[in-house]
Amino acid sequence: KIGDYAAVARRKGEVWYVGAMTDWEAREIELPTAFLGEGEWTVEMVEDGVNADRDATDHVHRTAKVKAGEVLKIKMAPGGGWTARFTRD
Repeated sequence: KIGDYAAVARRKGEVWYVGAMTDWEAREIELPTAFLGEGEWTVEMVEDGVNADRDATDHVHRTAKVKAGEVLKIKMAPGGGWTARFTRD
């Protein structure tokens, strides 16, 4: 939503990169993954940590498995963001 938050996906070869950011309101958004194409994917994410609203260096790096078409729930702190790299299994 313009002025509130943004999420963008880009692909290079078989790898997808996704980034999201929010204004000064904490948000939880749902990211559909149908854009990935069929199959299972590994997603490496860097997301806001529990204290990210007070410490911009607070982040969490995690890895998960997703199937194309599943929905990822993304939580962002006020003024925060989220980024991920999707690789096909």
